[in-house]
Parts: sequence; C-alpha cells; structure tokens
Amino acid sequence: MKPLSETQLANIEFHRRLAPQYEQQPFFQDANRQRVRALLCGFAKSTPAKRLLDVGCGTGLILDLAHDLFDELDGIDITPEMLDKVTPRPNVKTQLASAQAMPFPDGAFDVVTAYSVLHHVEEPGRVFREVRRTLKPGGVFYADESPSQHYLDALMALNPRSSMADAVRHEQERLLSDPAEYQRLYGVPVEVVQQAMAQNYAWHALRHENLERLLRSAGFVSIQFSYRRFLGEDLCRQQGGEALVSAVHNHLVSLLPLTRGLFKYFVLVAR
Repeated sequence: MKPLSETQLANIEFHRRLAPQYEQQPFFQDANRQRVRALLCGFAKSTPAKRLLDVGCGTGLILDLAHDLFDELDGIDITPEMLDKVTPRPNVKTQLASAQAMPFPDGAFDVVTAYSVLHHVEEPGRVFREVRRTLKPGGVFYADESPSQHYLDALMALNPRSSMADAVRHEQERLLSDPAEYQRLYGVPVEVVQQAMAQNYAWHALRHENLERLLRSAGFVSIQFSYRRFLGEDLCRQQGGEALVSAVHNHLVSLLPLTRGLFKYFVLVAR
C-alpha cells in the first residue's frame, strides 16, 4: 500500500483495539443481519453474481452474509487484526488494501459493498471513483451503516441547556459522549476516535446532496438513498413493538426530505 494518511493510521489504531470485541457492535445482531442479507440476495439476483468486493470488510460481516450468493468474494481492509478474524472459506480472499487505491483491475466486480465505512474516509469522492472503476457495467454499489450528517447537524444545533424531549436529550448526550465511551470500553484515546471517524468530526461530507454530486461525478447514473434508525426508535419499540416502529418509520419516510435530520443512518445503492 501507499503511505497512509493520519486518518488511516488513526483508523488502524481504532479498529485494532475494537477487533477482539468487534462482533459486539449492534449491527451484528440477528435482526440487522437478516435485513442486510435480504438486500444482498436482491443484489445477487439483479447481477450475474460472479464476484463481490467488500471495502473495509472488518471481521467479515458482509462476507459471511454473502458467501453463498456469489462465486467469489474479496475483502479489503487496512487493519490486520480485523482481517485475522475473517472466517476462512474457499471462495473468500482478503488482503490489506486502502479504499482509495484498490488493487483490482477495472470492471472486476458485480457488486461492491462498504458497510460502516464512509464516515471513516477523508475523501468519499476518491472512494466512489475507485468503486466505479472496479465495478462492471451495470454493477451495484451498496453502502450502509453510514451516519447521516443531517442527523448529526440536527442534534448538534440544539442547545444542551434548552428544554427537549427525553429521547432527543438522550441521543444528543450519546453523540457528545461517544469518543469518551470508546475510550472507556476499548481504551481508544479520544483524539484517535475523532480522527478515525473523520466525517463525523472533521469533514462533514455525508449529506445527501453532496454524496449524490460525488457519485455522479464518479460515473454513477442511478442513485438511491433510503434512511433508517429514526430518533427515539428504541423507545418506540418498547412502547408499541415492531408494528409501531414500522408505522412511525413509514410516516417519517413519507415526509422526506423534511425528516432527514431524524434518521441516524442512510443506505446508499448506486449503479
């Protein structure tokens, strides 16, 4: 690999410390795995499903969920400790590589995925150009578990001393205390957390319009955004179960783009 940036070095340190307990992250829970598996099945059906690349593959969440859907799967990551935990399979290959300079020829993949990755990169546009380059014509790019800048902006705009609903205050406090919580749980210095999560704390590029501009500039022509994990969703689930969560989610979606600031994550599918 080429010399790494300070942000990439921070990500290596951040993920090295998380690696032993990485499967405890919420997105490894069964409900989310089923959601992501359904999406991957759809991508496999809409393409020849010969080869998939997972960018920033970590310990192999996407590779595990898709290993039986594609003939070959490749995973790249810049943290050796993460790659060491990927489950070995005959059709899965992993290697140390950067998302900004992928060691693959043009048009190699039917599907490229990036799960919980975009907020860790300094220049999403460079990553998008590499993804487009390595995708076959008509191939699919899928990114998920990416924090929406609209959500971060909405919470950070609120005065912590002002009156607000308990659910809103809880989410704001979680956001403000996130770096310290990583330090408490995993021993990651606060400044390393903030540098590793480059988009959350420094660059602030993960807004719908900016991402769409970067994707079109990279050569994507069909771009679909969806939003998930609305503010107060856990409380909603406790009070009314999945039926209420679904009803509230659908209502908030019907009000987009006005409600973008209420969804923590966006899901991106581009061709």
